Amino acid sequence: MQDFRMKVLELHREENGLSIGLQIKGPYNVSVRAPKIAVVFDNGKEKRRIPVLIQAYFPTDNAERFVIFAKYAYDMEYIFYKRPENNHIQFYFELIYGETVLTKLPFTLSSDVKLSEDHKFKITCNEEKNTFDMQLRKDVVEEKKTLPGIELLQGFFGGVWGIFLLLLSIPLLPVFFVESFFALTHCVKTASKNEYRGPMFIFQHIRWRVNTFTHMTLGLTDLKKAFYHTAYKIGCLKKIRENSIVFISSRRTDLTGNFEFVHNLLKTDENLQIRMVLDDHNLKEMSFVHLWKFGYYAATSKVILVDDFTPMLYHLDIRPETKIIQLWHACGAFKTFGYGRLGKQGGQKQSSPAHRNYDYAIVSSSEIAKFYAEGFGISLEKAVATGVPRTDIFYDADYKARVVQAFYEKYPKLKDKKIILFAPTFRGNGKVSGFYPVEKFNVEKLYESLHEEYAIIIKHHPFVQDRNVIPEKYADYILDLSNESELNDLLFVTDLLITDYSSVVFEASLLQIPMLFYAFDLQRYISTRGFYYEYEQLVPGKIATTFKQMVDAIACEDFETEKQEAFRSRFFDDLDGKATERTVALIYKALKE
Repeated sequence: MQDFRMKVLELHREENGLSIGLQIKGPYNVSVRAPKIAVVFDNGKEKRRIPVLIQAYFPTDNAERFVIFAKYAYDMEYIFYKRPENNHIQFYFELIYGETVLTKLPFTLSSDVKLSEDHKFKITCNEEKNTFDMQLRKDVVEEKKTLPGIELLQGFFGGVWGIFLLLLSIPLLPVFFVESFFALTHCVKTASKNEYRGPMFIFQHIRWRVNTFTHMTLGLTDLKKAFYHTAYKIGCLKKIRENSIVFISSRRTDLTGNFEFVHNLLKTDENLQIRMVLDDHNLKEMSFVHLWKFGYYAATSKVILVDDFTPMLYHLDIRPETKIIQLWHACGAFKTFGYGRLGKQGGQKQSSPAHRNYDYAIVSSSEIAKFYAEGFGISLEKAVATGVPRTDIFYDADYKARVVQAFYEKYPKLKDKKIILFAPTFRGNGKVSGFYPVEKFNVEKLYESLHEEYAIIIKHHPFVQDRNVIPEKYADYILDLSNESELNDLLFVTDLLITDYSSVVFEASLLQIPMLFYAFDLQRYISTRGFYYEYEQLVPGKIATTFKQMVDAIACEDFETEKQEAFRSRFFDDLDGKATERTVALIYKALKE
């Protein structure tokens, strides 16, 4: 640790903001492309890990040492979820430099840094423990003395007044209609976002006028949002059912993945009441039946189970007795996500409520728990290394035999072939803009270079709409199963996995499948998306940055499989097929809290 030195260049607190600026020096390693710095806040009850944004990273003139400059401004109002009453916070810094992890990094203060100390707050440092202490002021908020039920009356009269204004706007519709024609010719003002023409312009103008007159937002999405919030409030009038568990998903319509394994074990307990809201539509497209169930079940269940990003849940004021457990679908820690991308494109904002109300989140190993806590914006204690339930299937020999038999019955011509599974991740920012540059993977050229020894299965991410063109003459030996088969099932018949930055590598490592990483845009991906570990040191297989390198590696069977054992040990604490049991034990614990 003595080779690494940190200087605090800026440490300034004003109102709810804390600005931090750092300079770190240490021995340079040319293979480290993306070091990481985090600050850990500890209020005595919870610890929250948040990135410090790196502004610059470069070697010194003799290339023996590196220099990092990092800076970020934190809003102290959002450090801890709902900000527990605690006016004393300790914080310290962590550096990840390749395989080197330094917690509570030693520091010195720049001569420009003046630690704050006045009647509002003070910041002190403990250089022996490498920590800072911040004594926050106790904000005295006078509680409004209101009569019992006054808030209910305020809500009632507010609603009545809104309805009155809405009714009053009805006879004004002809006036708004005439005004829309003037707006169409730019004679009067209209909504800034009204970019329509013709009848739709008139409709949007009238809607905008009604919204501004009534101080309401009238639209289908807003109506449905109000509906499920109302269902939730009605549910809150009833007692929570202490034995009730609800499965909520916005990415699936049936019980698959982690949900399936957890449900199969829970359903054997006749004392539990299990309910479900499984709908992969966005809010605007969800049915009112599912919206009602969502709000009502969220209010009356003791435990809420989710398996992905669930935006409707984050805007509810969840009752303290209810526990939310995130059964996240992915294994390991590969690409940065959520609050781990703070200050970067696609990352969460500090004030965002997304993910923050989880009581627990399951992860595959204790080493990566801190990265999931960081990504979800929750305290370190809430990320629990149970393992990922759906990976238990890889230890089920009978299931594997059934899957393999069914596959070859459906595709008998592949039985005597080695199978390459091509399963890359998407580029872009999500479901709407997700894509893969299919021209980079010339499947016809690859197949011809393999001399018919292999068959090729293509499995694109669901966000990818473009597809590789498969020549008719190769249709029996090159299959695009992107919209058909379960990815995990395909791994049972795979002899070689070709991927890039997909988390499928974690599942493949459990089956000890040779892997080849076709990363033609690696540097761009590192700079725009980023990884929790150095990519070249992380991946359990050969890296090819060109199509030719990939073909040559296959021809020579050069897959660097010796990397897999260390990879599995890092990302899976237990290789026993009992992740579901541990996850269910966590659920029972939450039921008793």
